[in-house]
Amino acid sequence: LMKNNIFLSIILILISSCSTLAFWEDDSDGEVIEPVALQSFKNEHPVSIEWKKSFKGENNLGSFRPSFYSGNMLVADPEGNISSLNPQSGKESWKINLDRGLAAGVASGFGKLIVSDLNGFVIAIDSETQEIIWEKNIGGEVLSKAVVSASLILAKNSVGELVALSALSGEKKWSFRSQLPALTVRGTGESIIENGIVFSTFDNGRLGAFQLETGFFLWDAPISFVEGSSELENLIDGDSAPVIAKQLIFATNYQGNLTAFDIAQKRPVWNANASSFYSPIVANNMIMVIQDDGSILSFSLANLSPSWTSEEYLRRELSSGAAYKNLLLIGDLDGYVHVINPMTGITVGRKKVSGNPIMNIVTFRDFAYAIDQDSNVVAIKL
Repeated sequence: LMKNNIFLSIILILISSCSTLAFWEDDSDGEVIEPVALQSFKNEHPVSIEWKKSFKGENNLGSFRPSFYSGNMLVADPEGNISSLNPQSGKESWKINLDRGLAAGVASGFGKLIVSDLNGFVIAIDSETQEIIWEKNIGGEVLSKAVVSASLILAKNSVGELVALSALSGEKKWSFRSQLPALTVRGTGESIIENGIVFSTFDNGRLGAFQLETGFFLWDAPISFVEGSSELENLIDGDSAPVIAKQLIFATNYQGNLTAFDIAQKRPVWNANASSFYSPIVANNMIMVIQDDGSILSFSLANLSPSWTSEEYLRRELSSGAAYKNLLLIGDLDGYVHVINPMTGITVGRKKVSGNPIMNIVTFRDFAYAIDQDSNVVAIKL
């Protein structure tokens, strides 16, 4: 991955996947524009904290999200610890340390736990014995969770390559390398698997489709097109996982679009201007996009017409969102979790759950979990 110079590296830090600091400056006089103050709301859905647990290391990119397997919650932290917890109580059943720094959270499935270290090694661990089965270097740091199928482990590295490894041995089965632009956001989106097809977004702002078992390239198409005159203006990373809904696959990118692709037609069929580092969220027959400036866009899944737009949380460095009990949950820089009605965009619940910025929210059964920048996990319920 080539970077032009130190200046561009600094820009990368400012626009890292979970930071909006680069958007706070007023172009006219250079003054910093503060995050919008929180507004009053009607507390229709009170948030309760069920338990909290602290892990080690800084989760600055928000790439350390837990996974859930066989009823257990699996958490990896940047310092190499992997823990299995009871999702309801937070009680730890086992913990191991790999004695190395990790680059992203743990993936799980088919009897395996998958993590990646800072040197580009993908590591497979037996879920029963917690012993390392194999490890394989894939030629670049892995900045998002791997994806586990019965036969293959899929991981994307920092040089724009999607790699499929044998689940049994770690042997490389196939790979696809995208054409990297000169400037990229630090981070990469997870792939998804649907009906034997792998869908993955890439740093060049395109969505690609591949046969899972063979890696055969099926098709790709742009989430958005380059329209600027400078490298910064042409930064259109697809930095999140696509989402399937209503027989369409939706993807977002930075300084680009929310785009719907028809899987059968293998082409984009609809788009709307959007700039996001996060996957779209589907809830209550709506699809919503959390933009990099803290605004939220929504569209009806029935006809893809625009619904509401919220600027209530501008510049509050919103986390990824999650659908929970037909509501939208988001976190912010002050450690609040906000509950939003997806039909109206109105805030209907709120609670401060951490003293640190919230980076991710994930859900499992009756609980939602907020993960903050200091690798703390907070279990909440409505």
